[in-house]
Amino acid sequence: MPELSAQPPAEDRLVLLPKNPGTFFVFWQFSAGRVEAFRSSSFASDVELRLSYLDDNSQAGAHRASWQAGRAYLPAGRGGACVAALYALRNGAWEKLLESNEAAAPAPAGMAADRAYASMEFLKRSQP
Repeated sequence: MPELSAQPPAEDRLVLLPKNPGTFFVFWQFSAGRVEAFRSSSFASDVELRLSYLDDNSQAGAHRASWQAGRAYLPAGRGGACVAALYALRNGAWEKLLESNEAAAPAPAGMAADRAYASMEFLKRSQP
């Protein structure tokens, strides 16, 4: 990831947002102290994002990414209210670093054709 001119935030954060029916967008930012921990190899270079349902706390899915990626797209599974957690590997064990806000998928995920949606451009009718 290229170096950014902006300073890291004072606190770590993980944010979960519904992108479209069937997909969540998640992004994370680490404080300077946490960045230094990753750079000094206190943590492995990959993080794991785990999405779970609020109603029964079951896991909806998991996704691995580089700690520097800062963002990922996660399938919403069966839909409904979810929360994401970010884990990092330290000394062979996964350690939970962050938990996101709660977010609800706009609609339950299904086959790709079921998740399609039309833009207003598509719905416009030509004027005579």
